[in-house]
Amino acid sequence: MTVPKISVIVPVYNAERYLDECVSSLTRQTFPLIEVLLVDDGSTDSSAGKCDAWASKDDRVRVIHQSNAGVSAARNAGLDHARGEWIAFADADDWLEDDAFETLLSGDGQKASDMVLFNYRKAGDQQSEEPIPDGFLEVPDALDAVLAYHGVKGYVWNKLFRRELIQRAHARFDTAIGMCEDLLFDVTCLVHATRVYSMNRCLYNYRENPDSALHAIKPEVAKTCLAAHERMLRMVPEASRSAVQASDAIMAEEFLMRAYASHDVRNRDDYRAVLRRYWRQAFAREHSLKYRLRFIGGAWCPALFYRVWNMLKGSSR
Repeated sequence: MTVPKISVIVPVYNAERYLDECVSSLTRQTFPLIEVLLVDDGSTDSSAGKCDAWASKDDRVRVIHQSNAGVSAARNAGLDHARGEWIAFADADDWLEDDAFETLLSGDGQKASDMVLFNYRKAGDQQSEEPIPDGFLEVPDALDAVLAYHGVKGYVWNKLFRRELIQRAHARFDTAIGMCEDLLFDVTCLVHATRVYSMNRCLYNYRENPDSALHAIKPEVAKTCLAAHERMLRMVPEASRSAVQASDAIMAEEFLMRAYASHDVRNRDDYRAVLRRYWRQAFAREHSLKYRLRFIGGAWCPALFYRVWNMLKGSSR
C-alpha cells in the first residue's frame, strides 16, 4: 500500500445516517494519497458494519474498533495509527469538498507550514459565515484567530496539522475535557508552530447537531471548558493571554445566561467570577452591542439583567 501523505481521522459513534456521505467525500478526493482512519467508538447502530464495508472496498480506508470512550479517545486512537505526513480530522456527519486536500497542499506556502487553517460553511449555506485571513499568519495572529468567537474558531476539522508538529508538541486530546478539547489541542499545537498558513476557501461542510456543544450543556461539562482555558493561559505567550481571557469570559457568560434561563444555580458563582475577571478583554474583542450588553449585565447584575433580557427576547418572537 502506498504511504499516505494525509491521514484523515474520523471518530464514529452511531453515525449511520450520514457516515456514507462523509466517507464518500474523502475517498473521491482529487488528491489520492490519503488514508481514512474510521474509529468506531463502540457504536450500537449499523455504523461499525458500514465502516468495515468501506474498508473492504477501498484499501485507503482503515477501521479501528474500540469500546465507547468518547470523541477525544477516538481521535487519540486515530493519532496512534496515523501514518501520513499531515493529519486532518472530520466528523462523521460532515463532508469535505472534493478538491479540499489538493487545494490545501497546492501552494509552496502551505507545504512549508506547520498548520493550514481553512474556511467552512454550515450545511445548506452557499458561503461561510464570515471570511478568514488569507496567507501566512504569525503565531500570535493564528492564536487570535482560533480563540475568537467568530471566523476560524477552535475546531480541529478546519485545520491541517503536520504530524511532526503534533509529535513535537506532545499534543493529545484530553479525555477529561468534555468541551473545548479541540480548542485546547489547537492551542497546544500552535504554541509549538513556526509557520501557519490560512486560506479563505470553504472546503469543509458541517451539520449543526442540536444535541452537541452549546445546545445542551451539562454543568460538569461546562466546568471542563473553563479548566481548558486555565490550561491555555499557562501555555500561551504573554501577548496571547488576553485572547484566551476573552474566550474564557465569552464562554463563562454563555454558561451563566443558560444557567439563569434554566433556573440552575449550580456553578453560577464560578461562571460569574470568570466573567467579572475578564469581561474587559471580551468587551475589547467582541464588537457586537448584543454581546457587550451581556458581558456587562452578566458580570454586574445577572439576576435582573437576564430576567429582562429573556423577557425582551420572548416579546420579540
